[in-house]
Amino acid sequence: MNKGAYPLAIVISLLLHGVLIAFIAHGWEASRTHEHKPMPQFVQARLVTLEAVTPRKKLPKKVDKIQQRAQREAQQKRQAETERKRRAALERKKKQEAERKRQASIEAERKAREEKARQEKDRKEKEQKEKEREEQLEKARQSSFDEALQEEEDLQEASEDERAVMSVAQAIQQRIESVWSRPPSARNGMRTLVQINFVPTGRVVAANILEGSGNAALDRSVLTAIHKVEVFPEVAELALEEPVVFEREVRKTILKFEPEDLRQ
Repeated sequence: MNKGAYPLAIVISLLLHGVLIAFIAHGWEASRTHEHKPMPQFVQARLVTLEAVTPRKKLPKKVDKIQQRAQREAQQKRQAETERKRRAALERKKKQEAERKRQASIEAERKAREEKARQEKDRKEKEQKEKEREEQLEKARQSSFDEALQEEEDLQEASEDERAVMSVAQAIQQRIESVWSRPPSARNGMRTLVQINFVPTGRVVAANILEGSGNAALDRSVLTAIHKVEVFPEVAELALEEPVVFEREVRKTILKFEPEDLRQ
């Protein structure tokens, strides 16, 4: 029974007793007025509780405070765990983002280093090629200069050699013509071409007609004059001083003899 129903039941019980007492008193006064005394009636009173008078209300179910506290604590724990997981997920996301940025930065730095290295390599290769090209050009210029210088020297030497050979040839021809006795049948305009072979001592070892004049006596007179001289000191001197020139130009000397000073 609900504890709040006991006072109400007591109040009702007291009211019923008061009514009973008032009724008895009223009956007493009536009996004194009327002489007839009826038989007293006894009223049986009993304690009426609130439950007997009023319908019982459905009371709310009693809540266990310990259980309620446990539920609150469990709810708080769940909320705390949810918050912890959220913070952990957020922290992981931040770390992943930071790691992604770090890796991207490392990759960018690596690519920058590679690009710089490639550019440096290209620059060095370009400089090396430019240097090699300059060296080739310098070598070409130097070679051209050397060739020109050598050509000039060769020309100079050739000119000197040519002058020396011409000088020796003139000396040979003058020595031969100085002893040359032309036959009476020789005429102006005739020409005899002769090859003379020398040794380094200047001695004649052979003399051959390469092109005759058409006059056998004139051709024989030329050969006779050559063998009459026999040794040419100018040839020996050139062979001693310029052996190469001697071998190339004088060892086999070709001369022409033309009796131009004869009377017609």
